[in-house]
Amino acid sequence: MANRHMARESALETLYAWGSADQDGGMIADLLASRLQHEDRDEQDENYLREAVYGVTDHVEELDSVIKTAVKGRSLRSVAQLEINVIRLAVWEMQNRLEIPYRVIINEALELTRDYAGEAPRGFINGVLDNLAKQLRPSETAVNR
Repeated sequence: MANRHMARESALETLYAWGSADQDGGMIADLLASRLQHEDRDEQDENYLREAVYGVTDHVEELDSVIKTAVKGRSLRSVAQLEINVIRLAVWEMQNRLEIPYRVIINEALELTRDYAGEAPRGFINGVLDNLAKQLRPSETAVNR
């Protein structure tokens, strides 16, 4: 079975490289090819990886507009590159992968944050995603309160 967690790791790494290169859309295909060649991720869900990366990069302005509603008193520019991409990926999933429970999406985002950025930003990301889940998945979050 294809592994979505590995695909999310590769997606985050791809988005980080893309963001570090001033969001140059022309490099996405090469970045994805590089991630697909990663030896320890041969079981990753390649379709999910592509879908997630293009889902975020093709809709980054819309995603950031949604994210701004939950990031109070802070500019998105002040959010570290890795952290904003974790949030973008999770928001894209909340909006487009309705078969995945929002709690799973948030948990995956927090795991990625811990693995790539440590413990410090996890509280911030958890708060932002919790607020966004209430906006994006109101009926699902109401049931789980």
